Amino acid sequence: MLNCTGTQFNQKISTYLEMKLDDLTEIKINANGETKPYVDSGTEILLVQDGTVSVGKLNYNPNEFYSTEIEHPTNKEELNPLATDIVKSKKPELLSSDISHVLTCPIDIKVKMKWEK
Repeated sequence: MLNCTGTQFNQKISTYLEMKLDDLTEIKINANGETKPYVDSGTEILLVQDGTVSVGKLNYNPNEFYSTEIEHPTNKEELNPLATDIVKSKKPELLSSDISHVLTCPIDIKVKMKWEK
C-alpha cells in the first residue's frame, strides 16, 4: 500500500509515465481534454498536420473547461525543419495523413526551444 497524499500519488504516476514515454509517442487528445497517455501541461510536442511539423508545448487552458492549446517557441522557424526531418525519417506516413497527430518531442529539440519570458 502506498503511503502518500493524492497529490503526491499523481506526481509519482506522472513522473513514472513521463519516464516511459519515448520520443515520437503519439498523444491522443480526447474531447474532454484528457490525453492518452497522460502528459502534463507544458509538455513539449510536435504537431504533424497537412504535411508539416510544428514544435510547441501542449498547455491546458485553465480558463476554458476541457480546452488545450499549443504554444509555439520564439525560434519555431529554426526548429520546425529539424522536427520535420525527424518525423520524415522515423514516421514518414504521418506527413501524408488526413488527420493531425500530436507526438512527444525528442530531447534534442526540447532543449533548443526558446520561450517568451
